[in-house]
Amino acid sequence: MSNKASAMGIIGIEEVLLYCPVRGALGAKVLAKDGLTITEEARRVDFLKFLVEDRGYPPSHVQVEVVTVKNIGESGRNRLRADVIVYDTPFDGIANESSANQLRHAILVAEIKRESASKRKGVKFQLEPALRVLPRMDTLGVYWDDENRILFTKGLQKQKGITQIAINTDSIANLPEYGVGYQSQAITFDRLTPPSNFVALLQRLADVMRSHGVNDEQLRYKETVKLLLARYIDEKLARASESGQLHLQVLDGDDEVFLARINKMYTRAATRYNRARTLFSPRSSSELNEAALRDLVSTIESFELSSASSETMQQVFMTFVPVVFKKNLSQFFTPVSLIDTMVKMVAPGPTDKIADPAMGTADFLTSAMSYCVDRGDDDAFSRVYGIDSDPKAYDLAVINMILNRDGQANLQREDAIENFSRWSEEMDVVLCNPPFGSRTVEKRSEVLREYDLGHLWEYSEETQVWTKTKRLAAKQQLGVLFIERCFKLLRHGGRLAIILPEGYLCTAKYGYVRKWILDNFIIRSLVELPRRIFTKSDADLRSNILIAEKRDGKKKIAPYPIHASMVRRVGYKMGGDFSQVPSRDPDTGFAIRDSNNKVVLNSDFNRVLDEYRRVPKRKSREWTGASVLDIIHRPDLDMKPRRLVPKALRNIREIEAQKHIRLMDIADIVESTIDLTSPQNLGRLFKPVEGQDIRAVEGIVTPQFDEHGWSIAERKQRKVYTLNSLDIIVGLVRPERRNIGILIEAGENIVGSPDGISVVRIKPNKLKDYPVGWLFSILRSEQVRLQLWTESGGTSYGKLTRAQIENTLIPLGKRSQRIRVAQEVEKWITGVQTLNAAWENIGTKDDRRPILNSPLFGLFDGDSDEE
Repeated sequence: MSNKASAMGIIGIEEVLLYCPVRGALGAKVLAKDGLTITEEARRVDFLKFLVEDRGYPPSHVQVEVVTVKNIGESGRNRLRADVIVYDTPFDGIANESSANQLRHAILVAEIKRESASKRKGVKFQLEPALRVLPRMDTLGVYWDDENRILFTKGLQKQKGITQIAINTDSIANLPEYGVGYQSQAITFDRLTPPSNFVALLQRLADVMRSHGVNDEQLRYKETVKLLLARYIDEKLARASESGQLHLQVLDGDDEVFLARINKMYTRAATRYNRARTLFSPRSSSELNEAALRDLVSTIESFELSSASSETMQQVFMTFVPVVFKKNLSQFFTPVSLIDTMVKMVAPGPTDKIADPAMGTADFLTSAMSYCVDRGDDDAFSRVYGIDSDPKAYDLAVINMILNRDGQANLQREDAIENFSRWSEEMDVVLCNPPFGSRTVEKRSEVLREYDLGHLWEYSEETQVWTKTKRLAAKQQLGVLFIERCFKLLRHGGRLAIILPEGYLCTAKYGYVRKWILDNFIIRSLVELPRRIFTKSDADLRSNILIAEKRDGKKKIAPYPIHASMVRRVGYKMGGDFSQVPSRDPDTGFAIRDSNNKVVLNSDFNRVLDEYRRVPKRKSREWTGASVLDIIHRPDLDMKPRRLVPKALRNIREIEAQKHIRLMDIADIVESTIDLTSPQNLGRLFKPVEGQDIRAVEGIVTPQFDEHGWSIAERKQRKVYTLNSLDIIVGLVRPERRNIGILIEAGENIVGSPDGISVVRIKPNKLKDYPVGWLFSILRSEQVRLQLWTESGGTSYGKLTRAQIENTLIPLGKRSQRIRVAQEVEKWITGVQTLNAAWENIGTKDDRRPILNSPLFGLFDGDSDEE
């Protein structure tokens, strides 16, 4: 059994937060014992992995817990301590010796800090003093944080005739392997290490430039990216060369050819990445002076930058977007967890051509390239294609591709909708997050005529089928047209992964879009995403993933399974800084990490992928999830994922398997209204009821305080329902909150707002067998709540329609059970009414009046505008 497996067996896998190459699996108890946070310990583990795995230091020679180097001060109460000490012999063999004898074996001492802000203190007051008191002159020191990795060596120098110990610095790349003496030498590629925090390292470069008087943000951005690209070229050349030596480093001595050597790499980068014209203009070389360049190169010289993950590079990219293009970060951010999941769902193969016709900043393309390269497909760079008409988005896409180590992808700056035949039927995979919303439309008739979805469609109530007409639409949303544009790109059997607003998948006016999708694609997956995941179009839209295969419309296909799922956690904060949200240990709150000590995001996407991969391609008896029949057997062709998830389907099937009835068969949905702007109602006082007045926990409807008819009409709407005692009130918005209530207050002046509620009344001839109390109870049951929630639709919060409420399936049970439930509800109503009456006797009416957001309220006699 390996050390790792053994350690995990002792601690228990569910408790493992980090894996240390010296101490094995670390759980919350170990960290608590050391008094460290997960971040501090993770930084220490990073160093130990480098020490043990890259440089070959034996774990048995390493003492990891905080080590006392020397007791100093009065009575030795202050201690000079170090995070890590390495000995020239296994520590177990000298554990019983005196501290002084142990320290004679120390060959390396290290100080680890969580962040660079502690660097000065860590070096000056901990690492350097520790090096000075350790007896051996060959003892090395290391300082390590999220940005800095510095090697320290000891030497002798004379000052005023006195020989003293001098502490010198070098690149961490020159830390020798175990058993090899230190020697300062040129840095080679094989000795580089990846940075712990790539973004923090680049922020440090900005600080270096500020220290040299470079205060222009855009210049700092350009110089940072040019340095990155020069380093990419440098690492590529060094990897292939016999010596492995890097050009971008500061050599010992004067290094007189430093500038010529650096400019050579910049020139090569400008040639290799010639599409990045905004970067290499007006000069292909650096615009900084030599002193600034030396400090910048010194900052990065020991790090390998070309192996950074696509997720890391998106963080880098998003850091620079607001600086250069003066754009809000949210206009460009798409969670990497979502992008990578969609790429994995269509799984580009080693010969597949991949395209995005609305590439924006090319995040889908960079993810697809990384997916392919990780599987040994080095040819993927030449098979990636992208289009965008926005010049700034295009420039950003080029830079994004370059940062992901390729700047020569097949990117086109053009109107993909207008140029409808570009790469026609050439692509195997299409990924797309199109612009959608009522503000992004196509009006050109010469363009619209090239698209089925650019025509008008008619719906036949008789046949319940949508049919395309020869007439062109006056305009069409780009989001709709991009569905068909993706279709035009694909070969038969090609895979599509596209993000669409929920309205396209469920609302009545887009029924023809769903009809077109069903005729032209095999739907493989529908996944609902959380609201606010995108803010670049309409911030409050609910979006969905559609995974589909292009079908040959001439061939009839058998019913097939469809994967349907929902995502609520994406691993990032929605809005703001879009920072990562880690999974956390329930007992300590520490972020959980994987076997590579990478933070595990709190995301539902791994679950979604696992579900998707288990779905068969063909319908079978074993498959109990959704099929295409669950869509095409409905007149509205509803494709909402939440309606098709297994739990929602099981719920409906369980109700259908027992005695049940539709709500419309026993109850009416009130339609009649009164007009608040009529003369008799303008000045009359009414108590309005809206969806927010339903108490979701127990279902009590609490009317608002008295308000004039004209005021309600002005604030809300003129026509309202007149409500009766024991009316059942259904909140139309967000039915998942169980927004079903019963009005237990009586009065002729209680009214309801039609845009927020529906009113359910038992048919008079049904009251004997279906009492109001029972219907109220059953409408609040989980079986009915799930129906109302999964049926509701829209592009923002789910909203119910009258037809959806009327067609709700009601499980009946026995009549005796219905009567008994109604009696229990009556008891509850009586109790609530008694409590309300008692409350009415406490204080005055003014005491119960809600406090409005006005500093004048309550300070004037009589009515006022402030009331």
